[in-house]
Amino acid sequence: MQAVARSKSPSAAPSATASTAGPADPPGRTDPRRGFPVPRLRVVLALGFGTLGFLATLALAALVSREASRRLEAEVGGQLAEIAGQMARSLDLGMFERWRDIQIAAASDSLRDPGIGPAAKRALMERMQATYPAYAIIGLIDADGRVAVTSTGALEGTDVSGRSYFRRGRETPFVEDVHPAKLLQAVLAPGHAAREPGPVHEPGPAHEPRPVHEPLRLLDVAAPVRAADGRVVGVLAAHLDWTWARDMARTLEGSLRGRREGAEILILARDGTVLLGPPALLGGPLPRDALAGGRVLDPQGTSRVGPWPDGTAYLSARAATAGYRDYPGLGWQVVVRQTADRALAAAAALRGDILAAGSAVALAAALLAWLLAGLIARPLRDLAAAAGALGRDRPLPPLPRSLVCEGEMIADALGAAADELARRAEAHRLLIDELNHRVKNTLATVQSMAAQSLRNLGGGAAAGRDAFEARLLALSRAHDILTRESWASADLRSVADQAVRPFLGEIFPAEAASGGASPRLSLEGPDLRLPPEGALALTMILHELCTNAVKHGALSVPGGRVALAWTLETGPGARTLRLSWRERGGPPVVPPARTGFGTRLLERGLAGRNSARLAYEADGFVYVAAVPLPVARAEAVAPPPGLRARQSRS
Repeated sequence: MQAVARSKSPSAAPSATASTAGPADPPGRTDPRRGFPVPRLRVVLALGFGTLGFLATLALAALVSREASRRLEAEVGGQLAEIAGQMARSLDLGMFERWRDIQIAAASDSLRDPGIGPAAKRALMERMQATYPAYAIIGLIDADGRVAVTSTGALEGTDVSGRSYFRRGRETPFVEDVHPAKLLQAVLAPGHAAREPGPVHEPGPAHEPRPVHEPLRLLDVAAPVRAADGRVVGVLAAHLDWTWARDMARTLEGSLRGRREGAEILILARDGTVLLGPPALLGGPLPRDALAGGRVLDPQGTSRVGPWPDGTAYLSARAATAGYRDYPGLGWQVVVRQTADRALAAAAALRGDILAAGSAVALAAALLAWLLAGLIARPLRDLAAAAGALGRDRPLPPLPRSLVCEGEMIADALGAAADELARRAEAHRLLIDELNHRVKNTLATVQSMAAQSLRNLGGGAAAGRDAFEARLLALSRAHDILTRESWASADLRSVADQAVRPFLGEIFPAEAASGGASPRLSLEGPDLRLPPEGALALTMILHELCTNAVKHGALSVPGGRVALAWTLETGPGARTLRLSWRERGGPPVVPPARTGFGTRLLERGLAGRNSARLAYEADGFVYVAAVPLPVARAEAVAPPPGLRARQSRS
């Protein structure tokens, strides 16, 4: 019995090692049932691990980014709210100082005493303006509402009795919100306050110059001037240039660092008018959705994220001015905003870092899966090759060692299957030999019975006996071929050679003895295997055709020729064998007067039914037969270009 178990000998080890190492991975196969390539194991595992790692990275990046964005939004929103509150307190404190300055100056003897001249009073106002350059002008208004003395000398003698700062300032200290300068715009030089150095209490850079197109806007601060007896003798009023608030906001914006860098400060009046902000929003009311829309970031609702009128998403926070001590405040709102992209840049960077790191991990996982799959796939390919060899009835090669238990199980199963197949093949061979022996004995018995039965029946019986014995011998030769092939199939060319060889030996004994090829009978067609029943039928048909050709046809004269050709026609799910026997150069063809067993055998054809055609043409006898060969029952080898023509060996 053939040894099929895994080899344990040292000589087998190199083969197994070489098989395991193997060449480079073969390309993927195409599954004919599905019509698309079937990927290799290492490709599937590498793509699977890589995709799984990348999807996990995406999920992790999404979760971490979402949580980081939420926390960062709250943190930056709190920082912006802190900046807004700081700016609001600075505004309140600055206005309180101006509020207090005017009240202190209004209570000074230099302004209350009517005996002090205008020069001394102007000198006091000039010192105040020099101390805080944001004052555009400071003036003393008499009880009748006429400007008596100013720090710059402008507007003296002007009647301002209708102004609110005069009417309200006679009763109590008063502050008025930002308004355009109706009188001072024409008399003050452009950029008057902008050219002075910064305030004493807030040292730093000089005021930012006011653009040429920006109008002069003022805040009014006034306080009553009372005589020693408490009688109101005038009003001290000061006009503050709005640029001081703008400069304060710009200074605060420039000091921001880290995630707060790039934040923008807006100041809104009590009615929502934008006093300081982008040119597109300046001077108009800020849309309510800018502060009330979007998503709230803190429980107090002071910070939120949402779209603004320009379509950009901002993180914004606000704080209201509340006054300071006895200064009531103007009800301003400070809004600090920053684009969401810049505010959340750290979260985006974190997301990018996670994606980069996760992609690297996914790539490493894919590479590891690729290498691991190679270690697993190579033994599996060797096992598949061994299974293919086993299916083709070839010796089972040494089986490789596998890294996984399943591979070892497959190898053990293949070894067991090989042992069982070898055992069954041996039993099958013994049965075939026994069957062939019995068939030959049966044929010999039939031949002997025919010879004894037809011995004393005269000359006609002797001819029938010879024909019967010849047919039995042809059938026996076909059985020999099928026995060698274990009755699975037979090569058509071998069957044809075996069938015509006895007749070539009879008519060309010299060629038959030397084994040379006969030029008078040629075989032409592709290599093809026939099922057992087809081989037997072809043997009997060729025997009858050769018998008739030798007795009555082309092979009965020296110049006759016979051509046996076959072709294979393929179609959907089936194959058709077409066989033709053509005689040329023989005696005149005459259809037989009667039909016997041989004629009926030819008419039945290879398929066992009327699938053949006999033609008695003038050039010679022609026999054509066709038989369907299902794909499952026939195996054909594609012929080379053109048909292989080979003459029959005698």
